[in-house]
Amino acid sequence: MKRIIYFFALLFPILINAQAPKWELIYGIQNWDEMPSAITELYDGGIYIAAYSEILESKSWSFKTNVNGEILYEKEALHEKYELSPRSIATDLSGNIYIGGTFYPYGEFLPYVIKLDSCGELLWCRHFPLAPNSIGGFVGDILLNHNNEVVILMSYSTGDEDDQIYLGCLDAEGNQLWFDSYARKKNYPLLVDPIAWDLLEYNKEYYIAGEAYYPYPGNPNHVYLRPLFIGVDSNFREKFMTPFCALDSVYGWAKEMIPLGDSVFMGVGIRLASNGEEANSLLMFVNIDGEELGYNQVSNLQIGPDIIANHMNDIERINDTLFIATSLFGPNSGVNPVGELVIDTSANLYHHKSRPNTDYNPLIIKTQDENFVITTYIAQENDYDILLYKVDQNLDPVAFDTTQHIYDSLCPHTIQSGEMDLTSCLVITSIEDWPTPDQYYESIRWIPIKAFPNPVKDGKLTLEFENTKHHQHMELRCYDDFGRLVHSQKVYKGQQDTDLDVSGWSPGIYVAVVYSNGGARGKVKFVVE
Repeated sequence: MKRIIYFFALLFPILINAQAPKWELIYGIQNWDEMPSAITELYDGGIYIAAYSEILESKSWSFKTNVNGEILYEKEALHEKYELSPRSIATDLSGNIYIGGTFYPYGEFLPYVIKLDSCGELLWCRHFPLAPNSIGGFVGDILLNHNNEVVILMSYSTGDEDDQIYLGCLDAEGNQLWFDSYARKKNYPLLVDPIAWDLLEYNKEYYIAGEAYYPYPGNPNHVYLRPLFIGVDSNFREKFMTPFCALDSVYGWAKEMIPLGDSVFMGVGIRLASNGEEANSLLMFVNIDGEELGYNQVSNLQIGPDIIANHMNDIERINDTLFIATSLFGPNSGVNPVGELVIDTSANLYHHKSRPNTDYNPLIIKTQDENFVITTYIAQENDYDILLYKVDQNLDPVAFDTTQHIYDSLCPHTIQSGEMDLTSCLVITSIEDWPTPDQYYESIRWIPIKAFPNPVKDGKLTLEFENTKHHQHMELRCYDDFGRLVHSQKVYKGQQDTDLDVSGWSPGIYVAVVYSNGGARGKVKFVVE
């Protein structure tokens, strides 16, 4: 379905400064609503946006643009029964794209993940079932970690009867690895209705930002909405759960986290006024152990005398001291236009700019040219459409890139726009059947070996290996019953078997041992006759 693309070139600067035009793009169909939900930059500098489109009903819409926002191709994902709502995007150096979102079947809502190849074609789709005692769940965020595993952050609705925040992990082929809950109800009985929005990997550990209701100490019957931070170690064990400023009158939520150094993180979000109205943007500081280090806030007066509400939604780093955050601010206690704030960690405000007729979920990415692409939706005459624009660190519009770029070089053919049918999306087995991270990572620590035939009669032995794709620097060594080394060879990552000629070996008992990084990880005995 061809979209109408409204193109606004700011020609006035050309006439004065003889510069290349600067751009602002709007994508949509007249009289129908389109709203962006995730954005990323791909390996070739192209921009990929996942969105919801009202006219597509049960479908979702994603498209790729060049560096100037011109559409290269678009894809429509559909399901015969369910409505689809994408939420988060991750990508890898091979050009693959991972999209996490939510199915809406029969009044429920269920998380899903899809993988697209470098040509934008569907490789696999996985559909998560209900968590225990839940009525549905959604994807908050998705990332590829240092092991190329797909880690999915999900929140489920249980009516506060059970755990609600989960991490699930798939490998790059979509195979389920493990699933576990965090900020568990049994561990934090005072925590009410936790929701997770952002997942960050840093130094092979993981940090979650979100929100939850939590009481003042000693008054469990009166809860307040608090920013929430969760720390998870490299083995996916929970390190801490911090309902931020539970001892102070800080109410609100955290939408994003960003590392400030090896031990400190800054969360951004909103601080609500005591009467429940949106008050101002909040910068929250915690260390790697979850200890609160204080907070700063961007006051409404810093932005302007008529501003009565402002709050941050997304953030990127400009340099060592400055950040650019997307925000909503204006003269209303409810809906306000989208804009940007340039700040430091002390909440000093250096630049700000408002975008008229916008009012929801502004997202930002830092691009390869050290500028920033922002997307939100904009109110047109009869509908909402997707707004995409590019600014520099001073919030000035960026000129069109007039250099020639090569796109989609990892795809062997020209990419065509089209549909992706998710109707046959594989339903992952019951969540209760998944291993925990501890169980899964313990199982792959070892390299089980099988030997056959055993005993060996004709001088030919086959050894089969498991889990070698999870190990490095592997070596196979065979010893006789006196402990003498009789054979050694390298084992390659992912290798599944090897054949040995043992016709010249003396009859007796032998043991084959596989080492990984110098440590024994598996062994098997066999007999040569």
